[in-house]
Amino acid sequence: MIDPDSLTDDDFRKLGFHAGLEVHHQLQSRRKLFCNCEPVLEEDPHNFDYSFHRYFRPVLGEMGDFDEGMLIEYEKGYKVIYYANERNTCTYEMDETPPFMPDMETITKGFILAFYFDCKAFAEEVVVNRKQYLDGSITTGFQRTFIIARDGYVPLQNGKKVRISNLHVEEDAARRVNWFDTSERTVYYNLDRLGVPLAEIITDHLDVDTPSELIETALQIGRVLRISKIGRRGIGAVRQDVNISITGGDRVELKGVQDIHMFDKYCRREVVRQHSLIEIQKEMLERGLKKEDFEHTYIDISHLFALPPKKKVFATIFPKMKGLFGKEIQPGKDFGIDIFEKSMLITGIPTDYHFHSDEFDENSVRKRNNNYSRIPINEELYQKIQTLLNTKDSDAFVVVQGSEKACMHALKKIIERVKLALDGVPQETRRVTPDGNSEFLRVIHGKDRIYPDTDTPPILIDLEKLEEWKKEVGIKPWELLEELSKRYNFTQNQVDLLIRDDKLELFSEFTDELELDGALAYTLLIEKPREFRRKHMPLTNEVIKRCARLLSKGIIHREQLNTVLEFLQENPDSTEETIKEHFSTQYNEKELEDLIKKELENLSFEDVNNKNMAFQLVLPNLVARIIGKTNNCVSGGKIAKMIENFLEVK
Repeated sequence: MIDPDSLTDDDFRKLGFHAGLEVHHQLQSRRKLFCNCEPVLEEDPHNFDYSFHRYFRPVLGEMGDFDEGMLIEYEKGYKVIYYANERNTCTYEMDETPPFMPDMETITKGFILAFYFDCKAFAEEVVVNRKQYLDGSITTGFQRTFIIARDGYVPLQNGKKVRISNLHVEEDAARRVNWFDTSERTVYYNLDRLGVPLAEIITDHLDVDTPSELIETALQIGRVLRISKIGRRGIGAVRQDVNISITGGDRVELKGVQDIHMFDKYCRREVVRQHSLIEIQKEMLERGLKKEDFEHTYIDISHLFALPPKKKVFATIFPKMKGLFGKEIQPGKDFGIDIFEKSMLITGIPTDYHFHSDEFDENSVRKRNNNYSRIPINEELYQKIQTLLNTKDSDAFVVVQGSEKACMHALKKIIERVKLALDGVPQETRRVTPDGNSEFLRVIHGKDRIYPDTDTPPILIDLEKLEEWKKEVGIKPWELLEELSKRYNFTQNQVDLLIRDDKLELFSEFTDELELDGALAYTLLIEKPREFRRKHMPLTNEVIKRCARLLSKGIIHREQLNTVLEFLQENPDSTEETIKEHFSTQYNEKELEDLIKKELENLSFEDVNNKNMAFQLVLPNLVARIIGKTNNCVSGGKIAKMIENFLEVK
């Protein structure tokens, strides 16, 4: 296995790495997309006014075919229990009534967002489609979605333009509350989030060649949603899926990539997984294996074990597969465990009730991690199983424990997955795990799960509306960076903080109307609030604006910011005259000497005898208090000299 941490950008390009994003960002709105319920979430998702349950089954797509991903979801056989509350749930969320007309305010925001991305192809009419979901996250079994525009882009710092292939507006899914023992096959959702308007922004899968470019693309999209004030903010408002492929592999979708700081790790480990699966495919072909070599023959070996009631143990043989199940494909995970995770999700049998013959090797991944199978197979049992299965030295076998029906189902899924290994990397949707690895979630969805919604008529979009919406588009993040870096030499991080803290309008007011220097305005808007939060003294916007006006009028100086901000925070009703009188009192040299003596007297004996420490403790405070109050007759340098003289006397 390749060391994922050793991969460089050049290595990613040599491996043919490509990645795309699917960004799902909730939109600001006064109602849900297809009903008039309030788009607010419950503080505690376990609270509910009433509950109900559903079972789901797949339906034919527009072309008359079943989507394979939907068949896998149906095969899991989940019972879905929904929690609902009166204030954010109605009969629409319960799938008891048809949808209301889509929220026009949300549609407008979708088109404005498309202009921010410079999309070229806009929908002439909004046509609602249904996209099947059988995991229970949507009560109808499908999500209502419609395309807004295509062919946009976001620019990267290296000059590359990452294409936005599609921009959709759709309803958000219900919120997963809990998932108890998988053997119970029951999943719980709260309906508070179902129907909240959502923008889906899809980037072209072929445009990104390194994880660093993928991260920058995600950041640019996030900046657009913040600067436009179209997107909601807060935990859960944005969710991102990453599509990854390498040469010889296939597109794999990683779901639930919330933390952008984990993008790099997820990309590295998925690349290693796909590369390892390609190596396994090559080895299987070199051994002359074909799909028909793997027969659906399940041997009952329950008599070898002391089992609980209604539990069985079954095994099956995999010819010429010795050593391949134990091949590590991600750090801490071998090929066999990866297959067992898929089996667990579909059948409910936990991974530790699966066993493959390569685990008996002393260097197996499970033994290295002290993560042993709960099927107690020792040397004697191992030999007996080999005899019962009539295995050869080059063969491998898999053992599963559970109910007879579940064991049969699990071995069937395992054999099907091993057959797929001869094709290389299967197209899958995988769920990321906290350690950076991923596990099977479902077969990747295809076009067969989408079909027209017959409940909602198309909405015509005329050119006049498009022109009106285009006028509402403000400055784009990359344009803002160019402007502020030229005017004030700002970095990307500084611009990001202005956008993230929603301070752009105040920054423009301070620099253009009050004529403050850009660096001073940034300090007042970004740095000082952070500094005061650390002191547990959060600053209000009103205090910051009053301070900016005082600076603009020359009543106070920048060196006095801390003391003035503290004063304004503690005295919100103070008048300008009071502030002027308080902070403009003039000191003569004798009064300065008295101030210095007083400050030094407050120091400990050790600090006074340490000249550097005394300067660090006394000088900044004195400068903040005195500058602007001495008729410019005393400079910071002179204050420092006076402190030095007093220290020498002491």
